[in-house]
Amino acid sequence: MASSDDESIKTSLHVDAGVCRFHTTIRACSDDEGNIIYEIESGCPHAKKLQENMPQGITPFDALRMPFSENPIYECCGRMLAHSACPIPSALIKAAEVAAGFGLKRNVCFTFEC
Repeated sequence: MASSDDESIKTSLHVDAGVCRFHTTIRACSDDEGNIIYEIESGCPHAKKLQENMPQGITPFDALRMPFSENPIYECCGRMLAHSACPIPSALIKAAEVAAGFGLKRNVCFTFEC
């Protein structure tokens, strides 16, 4: 993941998907043209395929597109991932938001109350 823009915000997220026990690391930055560049490392065989199947030239506005049904990250993840409850699509979007300077690095957490 290289960017010649020294002001580019590089961000890294660790995703513990829960019961499947697969861990994923997502690194994101924006390139010189403002596109989001991802590096995705995962123990999940489905998530491993995401990086090579993500749309090229995805902008921060593409990554944040609403509604969900028209978001290219959710569309790609919908084709590649095995479970709709997987937190990786949301993590990809949060990483893009921070890498573009649109959001702050703030942890997100799901917690079951027993």
